[in-house]
Amino acid sequence: MRARWLCLAAATLVALLAGCGTVGISSDAGTQLTIYSSLPLHGPSAAVAEQIVGGEKLALAQVHGQVGRFKVYYYSLNDVNPTTGEVDPGLTAQDAKVAAQDPSTIAYLGDYNSGATAISLPLINAAGILQVSPASPYVGLVSSLDAGQDEPERFYPTGKRTFARLEPDDVVEAAAQVQEMRRRSIKRLYVLSDEDPFQVPLSELVASDARNAGIEVLGRESLNTKTGLEFTGEAEKIASSGARAVFFSGSPSAGAVALWRALYASQRGMRLFGSSALANRSFTSQIGPAEQNTLLSTPILPTSKYPASAQRVLADYERQFGTRPEAYALYGYEAMNSVLAALRAAGRHANNRQAVIDAFFAAHQRDSVIGSYSIQPDGQSTLTRYAMNRVVGGEPVFYRVLDVR
Repeated sequence: MRARWLCLAAATLVALLAGCGTVGISSDAGTQLTIYSSLPLHGPSAAVAEQIVGGEKLALAQVHGQVGRFKVYYYSLNDVNPTTGEVDPGLTAQDAKVAAQDPSTIAYLGDYNSGATAISLPLINAAGILQVSPASPYVGLVSSLDAGQDEPERFYPTGKRTFARLEPDDVVEAAAQVQEMRRRSIKRLYVLSDEDPFQVPLSELVASDARNAGIEVLGRESLNTKTGLEFTGEAEKIASSGARAVFFSGSPSAGAVALWRALYASQRGMRLFGSSALANRSFTSQIGPAEQNTLLSTPILPTSKYPASAQRVLADYERQFGTRPEAYALYGYEAMNSVLAALRAAGRHANNRQAVIDAFFAAHQRDSVIGSYSIQPDGQSTLTRYAMNRVVGGEPVFYRVLDVR
């Protein structure tokens, strides 16, 4: 599965990179600048994307679309198949190509999904454009730790770092998961993932961290939850291994739901830990009585856990759009706001892509709506807070904040 997905992605990139012609780093984009956003506007993540887009629009509206002498325009693009809601390599690459070939482009906000970012990043990097993702936690986008072959180098054809993400990455999530396991005195663990190449590394990080914490890892496997719906045998094997807890990293598919139900049925005392991709109602509403044993990690904290400046932004969002958002809107707001700050810092050179990249990475300890943070030279955020959710009545419900510093 990993090889097939990566081959498809590579073929798409080769074709589109070849079609980019002489598009490259722009030295002067004029006084009209464009910021593109690429997010999953359809499917199960559409509600999240809507809030992120709303946050981006709000941040730009608050400066009246103007930074110094530069007028800033915004375009929101979709990176998923409208029918299935799944990442479409062709659509994702087309979004990136549109931005790369527009001489006015000064920044690219996206993508939300790590697989989509793996497609867009080489194209955006080749054009020398700053890219800021509100999420995309896959470790290989910025680090070689438990990453795929030639990662992260293959994402940066220019050899220069142009990408940053705001949410904590897989390393932080793994540490938060193991911290919660230790709180609960878990001694024996079984680690699973689906076959998504951007989910597997998280399970490997959890297994490694668990061993280092003195937790015995009795097994680690990747399962086909895309088409598989029968996991009784697998669940019984795990139960008979003596495991007192299972960690699963994967997408909220029907197969993941079937696996969860089978694990609970095989051993009702077993604690079930799930990755952040599962912390949404499309998964939690279907797991039935297994919810009482379920804990799901997420980088999205309750809005009350963010600074006072965040509360003002949330109130402004509600006035603007007529609904009170979750913290996703804050990440969209900060993605746009951090780029606008880089434009201001670049001054009269705000139409120069490299000047904006340099200004963005030179900023330290931004006092923002998502907390005080810096972007490290590799593009990783210094934010380290993660939430753990329980499931109550089919809904993910905040339980506690874990800080893994």
